[in-house]
Amino acid sequence: MKKVVNLMVAVVMMMTAMMVSTVTAETYVTVTVEGETVDFPDAQPFIDANNRTLVPIRFISEALGGQVIWDGDLQQATITYDNKVIKLVINKKEITVDDQVQVMDTQAILKDSRTYVPVRFVSEAMGANVEWDNTNYTVIITLKRDTVDLEGMTNEEIIQQLQEYPYQENNFTKRIENHEWLVDRYSEDKVIEFVETGKNYMETFYNVDYRTYNKGEYVEKLKWFFLESSSWIADDRIERDNEEHINYWADMITKKQIAIHTEFITDETCIYTNGDTMIRGRMNYIIESCNDMKWLKNYTRYGNVELGKKYTCVVDVEIANLARKSKEKWETAERLISDEHFITPIKEVK
Repeated sequence: MKKVVNLMVAVVMMMTAMMVSTVTAETYVTVTVEGETVDFPDAQPFIDANNRTLVPIRFISEALGGQVIWDGDLQQATITYDNKVIKLVINKKEITVDDQVQVMDTQAILKDSRTYVPVRFVSEAMGANVEWDNTNYTVIITLKRDTVDLEGMTNEEIIQQLQEYPYQENNFTKRIENHEWLVDRYSEDKVIEFVETGKNYMETFYNVDYRTYNKGEYVEKLKWFFLESSSWIADDRIERDNEEHINYWADMITKKQIAIHTEFITDETCIYTNGDTMIRGRMNYIIESCNDMKWLKNYTRYGNVELGKKYTCVVDVEIANLARKSKEKWETAERLISDEHFITPIKEVK
């Protein structure tokens, strides 16, 4: 839902589209996902010399629920999405989807230090539908939202399922260590504390009901997970200081009449490190009330659903050991929230 500034590196990404008429290489286009226009703040989609739409990789892949890793040595972008692994190499027409190689009719490129990929091949590899509006030069992407049958599954079975998803590499290190390594380094009690921090954050931020909640108490609970002296960027791409952002969200709960009920299923075996500390869990949630779903869908990817239906996704909550400054206004946890990474797309629960 958010990322703390200076803890996320922007790579860029994606997509190709059908073209009927001949256009120039610098014709810019609009991209929508589920009816919402994707914001590309510093790198715009465009039509290349092959009449294919190229899109910056990270912004569009995250809009679809994927994660991107950039390997500068190999000049390769890797997208992980719902247990799929999609790889593209700069200036190559091959796209690899779960080790199956396909040949595109254009190629991924670097432009202005950004990675661009063809929209149709990548988005369809991620399970989405793509249409082209030739009149308005718009790529229209809709998700194929599957359903998940969680009925009868125990928490132990869900934990086992979580452990089957591959760990995610980050952009800086290839080293991954599991929870046993973290226990040896920090102790079992500390690892449990870290996991509880991730779980409590998810179930605090995403468990709200405008009809019953106390804003003052809610704000104080959220402060525990963040430094006063840092900031974050939500999915609306607006940077706010942490205190400002906590109060902004708290105010919107009342203004937008938001009621969300969430459980985040995890345990100490679901923690790992890839340089950062990640707590993996299954987020089950339902948005019971909101009078402005367009705003909510823009503010958080979790909001891109329908009211009254139960949804689920697998998420890695990233926590960081951020040094506390002497003039901080409030006390915090030992490890603080820095990001959330979707491991699977959001799916409706049967």
